[in-house]
Amino acid sequence: MYRLLVSATAEDRRVAVVEGTLLRELHTERRHDRGLVGNVYKGRIVRVLPGMDAAFVEIGVGRGAFLQWDDAGLYQEAVPDAVAGDVPEAGEPADRLDEAPIALAPLPAPCVGQDVLVQVTRDAYGTKGPRLSPRVTLPGRNLVFLPTTPILGVSRRIADDEERARLRDTMRRLLPPGAGAILRTAAQGRPESELADDLAFLSALWQSIQSREPESEAPALLHEDLDLLLRAARDHLGPECERIIVDTEEDYDRLLQFVDTFMPHYDDRVAIHRGPLPVFEAHGVDAHAAGVLDRVVWLKAGGSIVIDHTEALTAIDVNTGGAVGRGDPEDTMFQTNLEAAREIACQLRLRNIGGIVVIDFIDMRDPAHRQQVQAVLEAGLAQDKAHFDVLPMSRLGLVELTRKRPREASFTRMTEPCPYCEGRGWVRGVEFTCAEIVRRLSRDAATDTVRELRVMAHPRVVEALVDGFRMSLADIETRWQKPVHLVRREDFHLEQWAVRPA
Repeated sequence: MYRLLVSATAEDRRVAVVEGTLLRELHTERRHDRGLVGNVYKGRIVRVLPGMDAAFVEIGVGRGAFLQWDDAGLYQEAVPDAVAGDVPEAGEPADRLDEAPIALAPLPAPCVGQDVLVQVTRDAYGTKGPRLSPRVTLPGRNLVFLPTTPILGVSRRIADDEERARLRDTMRRLLPPGAGAILRTAAQGRPESELADDLAFLSALWQSIQSREPESEAPALLHEDLDLLLRAARDHLGPECERIIVDTEEDYDRLLQFVDTFMPHYDDRVAIHRGPLPVFEAHGVDAHAAGVLDRVVWLKAGGSIVIDHTEALTAIDVNTGGAVGRGDPEDTMFQTNLEAAREIACQLRLRNIGGIVVIDFIDMRDPAHRQQVQAVLEAGLAQDKAHFDVLPMSRLGLVELTRKRPREASFTRMTEPCPYCEGRGWVRGVEFTCAEIVRRLSRDAATDTVRELRVMAHPRVVEALVDGFRMSLADIETRWQKPVHLVRREDFHLEQWAVRPA
């Protein structure tokens, strides 16, 4: 069981998923920058990449969006990342509404200047623009409507075979020709009338999008997805949600109206926080959220995990640290890895880390121990709605996995490149900079037209020149009979320096 806490200000809104006293998920959305995932656009192709079967599309968001033209060729890729946690896993059979093979009919090849109807499946991040799909998916409370994709699937979280069969039979009767649907976890136990209402609403929404397309000039926004407050209610408010608590009258009224319309049986779980403390502080969320950006996460037994973000992947290293144990070293490493596996699964969900993740566990000689650590990791990941693909642990203790993430990770959203190191995470060593300066002085001092030399640098660099390179500076002055003046510049970057001959 968990609670949803919503904290809103004039600038942003935050939603926390709390289980007991533990913060499991934290989502933030700026009022003026809500993200693009789920939005449907009429775009215009500006560049085609034939070798990649892809194109860049202008959708009016300031940068070109990437459209993988063949991304709808398989069942798994026909489902949007936004609901990937609610669909069958790769390899699990998915029902179709006809006897055709799983591969969908190919789309016509794109050409420059062509107008296309596309949906954003992943927000822009770093230097990459938004990711698009040519197949629109419209998520509702109980199902995801696939208006142009004739596939019928049921959430893997619905385990009862009779219920899965009932939902399939119901949707076969309700779906229009050529359309498909994914039954979400929330559909379990819901009557046919409720599923029909959900489908009717989404079908009307699709017809509205289609009606606006001919009269809109590309690039144009045809449909905008719900904001964070209503998405949280749509995706999380269910039997396992004890309560959703908001802290403003505006959000309370909007949320209650939404719940009364689409899930009236849960309207008694909507509440407003009226205490003297902010809702996040009253429930202890702020204290836990403060560590979301920490590079090192300490484990209870004394070990730690270190999380490093790179352009290509996220690397997670497991260290024993203070977990020295009292017996067999192999058992100490095994227990530390077990604890780390549980914590890593939690951190991936809390920080919304996606893409490729490589975990370096502490080396274990016993294959049985490696299998148990792998099992604990996968069990923790199963609690996450995002879709994972986990490879077996290698003999070196490495586990590779991918996690689908349609929206920005907390690290990307809550940070910006350091203006000092420009995002590298390091700066040139002071001694290395000093050596460069001395070499430059030797070269300039040999010039006949130079009478003296002036070095301007950061105070730390000047101090290092005086302390560690005094002999080299004296040799230059003695050999060429030209004075060297050192000037401290507080306004200089640590790596910035200049030699001014006179």
